[in-house]
Amino acid sequence: MSNTFKANCAATAIGSFPHPDADSAFGLIAKTLPEIPSWPQLPKRGIQEEMCVQYTEGMPFFHLVPEEKRFYLEVHDDVSQLENLYEKFASNESGDFAISPDYAAGLYALEAHLPGFPDIKAIKGQIVGPITLAANLKDQDGTAALFNTTFNDAVIKLLCLKAQWQIKFLSRFNLPIIIFADEPFLSCMGSAFATVSGETVTSAFNEVFNSIKSQGATAAIHCCGNTDWSMVLSTELDILSFDAFIFMDKVLAYSEDIRNFMDRGGILAWGIAPTTADGLADIKADSLIAKMEKGLDYLAGKGMDKHAILTNSLITPSCGTGTLTVAESEKAMTLTHEVSSALKEKYGLK
Repeated sequence: MSNTFKANCAATAIGSFPHPDADSAFGLIAKTLPEIPSWPQLPKRGIQEEMCVQYTEGMPFFHLVPEEKRFYLEVHDDVSQLENLYEKFASNESGDFAISPDYAAGLYALEAHLPGFPDIKAIKGQIVGPITLAANLKDQDGTAALFNTTFNDAVIKLLCLKAQWQIKFLSRFNLPIIIFADEPFLSCMGSAFATVSGETVTSAFNEVFNSIKSQGATAAIHCCGNTDWSMVLSTELDILSFDAFIFMDKVLAYSEDIRNFMDRGGILAWGIAPTTADGLADIKADSLIAKMEKGLDYLAGKGMDKHAILTNSLITPSCGTGTLTVAESEKAMTLTHEVSSALKEKYGLK
């Protein structure tokens, strides 16, 4: 494990916020994520900050039509971009694959806001996961990159370089770095992925995770739906982030896999605060804390040490808050902070 920080039920976020600019998003982040701030993805700024576009600069054959909010792979005979991608990957040169300010305003605003985090213990960044991006990138015929060996591999290599560049960018702050791979499409396993083998999925994950860890950062995955958690937990990840508000029972049913994962130093990121308007409507922190306690007691009942689970847990919203209103996002983040603070105080976690 490449963890160089103590989780201790600290709060962090999945990434997206509904705010129109980075400064307003950081105002909320400073109040609710004092220990592990996440730089904010801001999809309301434009399609460039949407999850499946934000990390595509430098992707061979990629074509973006911002005014139509459309993107696709425009395949042609010139393979120079593809050759460049593989050359840079082979030599670990990520400079050509920077995430520009137009695509990640929040990342570039981070430095100015760090003085507002006197208790900071780590910085969280993110990329889109390789399966989700490959499933969303389609060529002129509508075929997803996921089903083309060359393009699928190019997506994996691209995201490795994006993660490496981001880690180098964040390393200037001399803090532990966590990189989440956001994988909502994992919840489609068994349907859209019927023809994609588990070996293909785990191989993609391990290449990205090992690339992150090779730079001294901590590798995480987030899936806000339900999936084959045994498969996910068998990979080289350091942090498993899941929707604990809706899917806690389904995830914790894999208690033996979770035990093995945590025995090797793994961290659970409990997405306990809901991120839908309906879920947020009448919810209170007390009910979420009780739900957390129930989950912790369940794992303890399976023979796991409760204190060890707590010290190796993070508290998050169940997903990003980018699709919510600003007020709803503020409530989800405030609930996350309240649950984190209550658990830290009750169990004496620093």
